[in-house]
Amino acid sequence: MEGIVYSAEFVNVTIAVAGLLLLFATAMAGILFGYVGDQEAKGRRVDWLEEPLATAGVPARRLEKVELRKAA
Repeated sequence: MEGIVYSAEFVNVTIAVAGLLLLFATAMAGILFGYVGDQEAKGRRVDWLEEPLATAGVPARRLEKVELRKAA
């Protein structure tokens, strides 16, 4: 009978910790969005939001065509 009680306590702690982490992430996102909103209200641009995630890289140089010789 004690095993059922201990397992229920473990599940409750796990759910509480997961909820706390979710609440913390939500609060951090709210702070970030508030900061961005204040900067835009002041007329400033937040450059790192407008940068594309994947930028075009330098094209690779072409390899010269090499003729293969047959082995003896």
